[in-house]
Amino acid sequence: MKAVLLDADTLGNWQGQATETGFIDLSPIANIFDEFQIYALTLPEERLIRCLGADVIITNKVILDRELLSQLPQLKYIQLTATGMNNVDLVACEDLGIRVFNVEDYSTFPVAQLAFQFILSFATRTIEHNALVKSGAWQKSRIFTLTDFPTIEVADKTLLIIGQGNIGKKLATMAKAFDMKVIFAQLPNRPIRDSQTPLLEVISKADFISLHCPLSDDTRDLVNKDFLAKMKPNAYLINTARGPIINEQDLAFALANNVIAGAALDVLTNEPPETNNPLLKNELPNLVITPHIAWASQEAKLRLINKMASNLQRLM
Repeated sequence: MKAVLLDADTLGNWQGQATETGFIDLSPIANIFDEFQIYALTLPEERLIRCLGADVIITNKVILDRELLSQLPQLKYIQLTATGMNNVDLVACEDLGIRVFNVEDYSTFPVAQLAFQFILSFATRTIEHNALVKSGAWQKSRIFTLTDFPTIEVADKTLLIIGQGNIGKKLATMAKAFDMKVIFAQLPNRPIRDSQTPLLEVISKADFISLHCPLSDDTRDLVNKDFLAKMKPNAYLINTARGPIINEQDLAFALANNVIAGAALDVLTNEPPETNNPLLKNELPNLVITPHIAWASQEAKLRLINKMASNLQRLM
């Protein structure tokens, strides 16, 4: 059986030495197949020639649409190196008899960890204080400390979590360990659970709001100017879910005009972002952005590889 991995670079350092920090060992997957071809990245015009004759396609972000899939009569399986499946035409796969697999719950802890790190960073103003020291301000201080950026304690603060899947629940556990009050919001057009509160009732009560819901028609642009206007002016917004859940133009305006205290994002609508992204083209000191790293701990990558290998081994 032949398999192709179309975008191995999305997994990290797979071409280095096993002794190198961050090395990703693909052998648990490679050893399953008679033939296994790895490509660092695949451009749209390269997809067909690279996939011809493959029984299995493995990919993270390469678009697999009906036009392409209909030209691959030998293709039996698609294995995604992620949880999200939005880059695959699932209807076409069903019509063509192609089975599609993703990997769930491999990055629950690191995603929740980054979300909570953002909460702590806002509370302690770590980034601002580090910048003060590196600018030489502490060295010139007349006293032993600098308190230019007031800090807060997270205990007794209210965390609103939008999305009650594994990641949202893990974040709630972390927050409760720091004596935070946790509220789960009811998602739009979803049945309400006993543990949830209607979203519009709790936005204004939250000191921190963290997004952990899937992207859908109901959640696209969920955080818009109306949502932001309901937040406390000293509240913070965190997104480690999907970029389009937030209307970026509205958030940029809210941050620039102190409608909310700040935001921390690990995802944007387009990745990598365009130069004219409203969150990047102007300086917003109350905004922190990381480049979609929440999922990418070494432990999570190892779980990802092992879960993919388990999926694929069952097909043999």
